[in-house]
Amino acid sequence: MNQQIQWLVWECKMAKNFNKGKVIGMNQGKQTTSTKIGSQPQLNINPSDLTDVVCESCGNQTFEMIFMFKKLSAVLSPSGKDTMIPLQTYRCMECKTIGKEFLPKDKPDA
Repeated sequence: MNQQIQWLVWECKMAKNFNKGKVIGMNQGKQTTSTKIGSQPQLNINPSDLTDVVCESCGNQTFEMIFMFKKLSAVLSPSGKDTMIPLQTYRCMECKTIGKEFLPKDKPDA
């Protein structure tokens, strides 16, 4: 399976599992330890230390989830049929602009 198809499959899995209600690192000061082998310890992040993401067009701070679609040709598809692949992204709720940082990259960085 080539790299581009692997990326599309990963995007589909991420869209399917997005936002299952788990907040990472917001354990309200409780000390946690990880017992699983190979797992990373949980980070305690103060939300006030984070940088706000704002719309590059209007400065709004609220975004809504949308989906873009890519078409996978029958030649590359495991099923042998043309397939639509959903790509999850976000757009500004105020002006409906999709910011550059939210657009999928068509080509990997060289």
